[in-house]
Amino acid sequence: MQGKMKVGSREYPIAGYVTTKETGPVPLVDIPMMSDYKWHLSCLNSRLENPEMYRTVLGEDVETVIAELRATLAQMEALA
Repeated sequence: MQGKMKVGSREYPIAGYVTTKETGPVPLVDIPMMSDYKWHLSCLNSRLENPEMYRTVLGEDVETVIAELRATLAQMEALA
């Protein structure tokens, strides 16, 4: 069984199926994923470019979050 499955407003290819007693066949959808490193990097860049939005809209301590994101990225780089 091949085909596509709609998730939200987009269609993704079906990579295969998993069968369970409770549900029968369940499609495995091939959705491209972003790496943790890329996600953290985009979060850091967004805060560096728009600190006031995070401060005013989310009430975030932007400097602390930036420091935490930089530390996490450094750990990931050290492990790579």
